[in-house]
Amino acid sequence: MTVKMFDKEWKIKALAYRQKRELWQGSIQAFPEGEIDQNKYFELMNKVEELSGLKEADYIKDDKTPLTMAEIDLLVQEIFTQYMGMEKKG
Repeated sequence: MTVKMFDKEWKIKALAYRQKRELWQGSIQAFPEGEIDQNKYFELMNKVEELSGLKEADYIKDDKTPLTMAEIDLLVQEIFTQYMGMEKKG
């Protein structure tokens, strides 16, 4: 699976059905009743990062500059969006 962001293509692992269910359930816990539980949200993002197969050494742009922490968060959020099939089409 490929995620395009920051002018780079990131190769990430595809998920099995059970893994997608776990992430979905984690998202329900992270956003109860329209609010945000920050601890659950960061647990969810850490799980997404783990399942994606990305490691610290992968967070380098094509121009060899490292991603900032904010950019890493955005990338992991985009991975989650694609895992859940919520990305915008076209």
